[in-house]
Amino acid sequence: MRILILDDEQKFVDDLKFHIEKYMATHLISTEITATVSPDEVLESDAAFDLAFLDIQMPGADGITVAKALQERNSRTIIFFVTAFDEYQDEAMDLHIFRFFEKPFDENRLYSSLDKAMEYLNESYVDIYLENGGESVRMLVDDIIYIKRENRKITVFTTGDTYTTKGSFEDLVSKLPNTFFYLVHKSFFVNIHYITKYSYKEIYLGDTRISVATRKQADFHKFWFDYLKRR
Repeated sequence: MRILILDDEQKFVDDLKFHIEKYMATHLISTEITATVSPDEVLESDAAFDLAFLDIQMPGADGITVAKALQERNSRTIIFFVTAFDEYQDEAMDLHIFRFFEKPFDENRLYSSLDKAMEYLNESYVDIYLENGGESVRMLVDDIIYIKRENRKITVFTTGDTYTTKGSFEDLVSKLPNTFFYLVHKSFFVNIHYITKYSYKEIYLGDTRISVATRKQADFHKFWFDYLKRR
């Protein structure tokens, strides 16, 4: 777990680091923490983080600027803003900030928020047991493009590789969020984020053409356009 703490008050940085280390040790989570009072140090590096605690108002670059840079390096970075000011909150909401903390922070609220962040990270991954090699692979849900069932063979197509897995197609499908995955056909479960072309009867995921089952076409048509409205 890679964590960044950035605030222009050294005492605050030290206090927050102490409590985060305490939480991670209690939960047996291996952690690498970068703690600094310099936004320029963060911007000049290319380091990516899983969690970032940022002050909004600092000398030099503000927390909004740093948050945007961090999410360019890792779009899944969980951002916490720690601030005594609220005038930036509307702009910060566009960055999908996980939590706001006021100074001085309440340690119980910090621990509760870390609980939520850990739940979010755990739900972002799915464990798949592979047929070849008899091992489990943990992959990001967002990286799964689609899953195909062919007789007893289940193939998972991801942005990085293709995997053949044992087990039940239904069990695997149940582990994935139905907010952006859809069973367009009894043999195809697709991540609609990767749809590059849509028509009522078929979709394309890049060069891969998949037919939408006749009985699912009307429901999927509504699902697809509801998704477009949310974007």
